[in-house]
Amino acid sequence: MEKKQQLVIIVPEELAEIPVKVLKGSARKELVLCVKPGEEAILHNECTCRKYSFVWQRDSYEKIALEDILWIEADRSYSVIHLSNGHSMTVSFNLSVIVKDLPENDFIRIHRSYVINLMHVESMTGNCLKIGNSLLTIGREYRDTFLNRFIFLGIRRSNK
Repeated sequence: MEKKQQLVIIVPEELAEIPVKVLKGSARKELVLCVKPGEEAILHNECTCRKYSFVWQRDSYEKIALEDILWIEADRSYSVIHLSNGHSMTVSFNLSVIVKDLPENDFIRIHRSYVINLMHVESMTGNCLKIGNSLLTIGREYRDTFLNRFIFLGIRRSNK
């Protein structure tokens, strides 16, 4: 009989009521573990299904999967949502309003004009990201936050 492996996390008693979030596998399934003193651990599976959004288009809401969003681009007081099927949708909200509602694990702001879906980043050359057939510039003030989301293997020159 094969023994199952376990991960044991020991948390100081004063931090026992803080939820522990575990990101599992490449599908980024989130598991939240809530432990209260004197009780057994309760496991909540937060995102076993796809995440969706309703986007207002003309006279009704259109449902889109968040994983289908490549990036969102600011266009004055509007935002353009670029989708993996090649279509785009324009909404009458500025980018700072939209970014507040997006999951932080999946989306990151890389420029004052761009919020990207990390899942769709194909490559990085210099100060640009390739997503699909587009190159998006990484803004200077967003660069460190973006770079810290990745593990770099091989040569990476530091500006320090």
